Amino acid sequence: MKIKVLGSSSGWALPRLGCGCKICSSINEKDKRMRSAIIINDSILVDAGPDIYHQLIRFNISKITAILLTHSHPDHILGLHDLIPKKFRAMRGVPVYGLEETWIALKKIFPNAGYKKEFFESYKSFDLGGLKFTPVPVVHSKNASTVGFVIKDRKVLGYFPDFRSLVREDDKKFFEELDCLFLDGSTLKHPLPVGTSRWGHISIMDGIRFATSCKVKKTVFTHIGHRTLPHDDLCEFIRNKGEFHVAFDGMEIIL
Repeated sequence: MKIKVLGSSSGWALPRLGCGCKICSSINEKDKRMRSAIIINDSILVDAGPDIYHQLIRFNISKITAILLTHSHPDHILGLHDLIPKKFRAMRGVPVYGLEETWIALKKIFPNAGYKKEFFESYKSFDLGGLKFTPVPVVHSKNASTVGFVIKDRKVLGYFPDFRSLVREDDKKFFEELDCLFLDGSTLKHPLPVGTSRWGHISIMDGIRFATSCKVKKTVFTHIGHRTLPHDDLCEFIRNKGEFHVAFDGMEIIL
């Protein structure tokens, strides 16, 4: 299984407009991040944020066979405007997979786009491109039901870019079999709330504890937020804590 990181930022791209913080003023190319998305085996796209057109052009990706959506927040779906089948022949017949709640939100934003709708349900696995996908619900947003994906081939990948906690303690079993986990890295030490302390994003420090408790073989933090550190400093921060890494745009992992 080949995973390419198309984007690794949180809700807003980095650097932020007009900001002079250490992250936004960094000259390191790895600190220039577009909204989080990955492509698996060069054709299965997971999430399509506002930067997706530029990401696909940058990495010379011309054929998409399927799109999977984790949830309906703008930084994960607004790029679908640039992939409308009625405008782009290459997108005709390409299925877009999402929860029913996600599709309700998409219908309001793109009422006549002509996407091929495919619904999935939490915990119900489906096969796609020779891989087995299991949507696992997570706590993230009170207003947008959210899943991550456990993806099985010979190895097992977990992709959870927006994550505060598990919905059920029993769901920990999905993480205990992972060879590689992409996990929310929106903030460094303190969780970011959305409305209440139950919603929002896990911190990197809590993510380290969570992945360690699940005995995940390798964890890559993505969805990197403005309240973290420049890339090199963040790599140094997590260096001695186990098999932990920081995603960057263009990163490739082979499982």
